[in-house]
Amino acid sequence: MDNLFNTDQMKKTMKKAQRRATWKTIFITLCVLIVTLSAGKIANDAITRFLQGHAQDSFYTLHQVKGANEFIGSTLNYPGILGGEMHYKTMKYIEGKVVLTGDDALGYGFLRNEVLYEGGISYLTFGGWYNEEDLNSQHYNEFGQREMLFFYPFIDYQKMRNDLALLPEMDDHKIMEVALSFDKGYSMQEALAKLPKDVNTTWLWVKDVNEADDHTGKIEENGEVVGSYNVILSEQVVYGFSLLNANGEVAENPAEQFVRAISSGTRQKSSLQDEYKRLEKEIGGADGLSVNDLVIYGAVVTGNKKTLTSLQSLDFIKASSIGVITDKY
Repeated sequence: MDNLFNTDQMKKTMKKAQRRATWKTIFITLCVLIVTLSAGKIANDAITRFLQGHAQDSFYTLHQVKGANEFIGSTLNYPGILGGEMHYKTMKYIEGKVVLTGDDALGYGFLRNEVLYEGGISYLTFGGWYNEEDLNSQHYNEFGQREMLFFYPFIDYQKMRNDLALLPEMDDHKIMEVALSFDKGYSMQEALAKLPKDVNTTWLWVKDVNEADDHTGKIEENGEVVGSYNVILSEQVVYGFSLLNANGEVAENPAEQFVRAISSGTRQKSSLQDEYKRLEKEIGGADGLSVNDLVIYGAVVTGNKKTLTSLQSLDFIKASSIGVITDKY
């Protein structure tokens, strides 16, 4: 009874109980926080891996059908919260030599679109058209390498590139790639048969448009169309397939891989899905897409000054544009 009415003892007992309750609350809170953070990290990692895989599938599919003579080299992934970035390098094979051509990044996630970056500057995936006035100057990539240009066979250009005429000025020890634009569309077998055997053909440009449509660019001023120009394509926007694989060896059934990549792209939920559907329709028509539907508008070849000189007398070559030039060793 004495302890019951002992105020000091009651205060000590209450403080002890409060401390126990406080520590218990802290312990429970920490446990809940650890479990929540762990579960959140596991969920975030799973979601990020899913988004990363989805973005990479779309990205790699794109590079199977687009980008003349170019491959994806090394890649580094930086996952974040519900998304991340994939940094990658692009490269080309010039007569067996690996040449670095780009250092870019792909962002992905719930709160961002699939956006490509080049040299830190965002650009439209389906951009890169020029006009004949642009031929007054040479265009280069971020590494100072020449950019190849392609010319439609059905457009009557007033001005075109004939870079094969520059070969006499080249160093005998240099090797290079050259974009060839044909005078009309050919089958894959016809195109390869027409090109000299001593020239390495590495990539084929595939027709992806209806020739009857309007293929002129519009010149606008104050929201009004005041003129038009004939469209010239950069190497970044033409569609086609490589005759080499990512290891620089001869690819197995490259045309079939190109067709499968487009068909795969039509089923992928991405910002590029409509473009793949357009390709499937324009290249294949109403009956679907097959290898027999492919029409070749041009090619990329590699070689040195001596071997490439044999192309100068070929009348089916409408235009030529030299790209990357490098030393043999």
